[in-house]
Amino acid sequence: MLPASGSAKVGGVSLFSVDQPNVVIETIKAAEDGNGLIVRLYESQCCHRQVTLKAGYPIHQSWRTNLLEEAQEELTVQGNEVHFSVRPYQIVTIRVM
Repeated sequence: MLPASGSAKVGGVSLFSVDQPNVVIETIKAAEDGNGLIVRLYESQCCHRQVTLKAGYPIHQSWRTNLLEEAQEELTVQGNEVHFSVRPYQIVTIRVM
């Protein structure tokens, strides 16, 4: 992150959001290999859920990865959304590009 001058907009666009209140975005960071961003989430209330991860920009490709950021499954992308399932208390790592 670099400091910037100017003023921030109130009510701006989120970098990422999810549609399930029991799924928490824990981390957003650059991928270790420099290709895309890593979004790490977890399910917090012992529920199976279908989740939509929404970005504030178009997503071109996305993968579910392991904790080492190795691709496990390519995910379907629709515009700026990625859809996937989560199990109770599961930690999920998603790479977006």
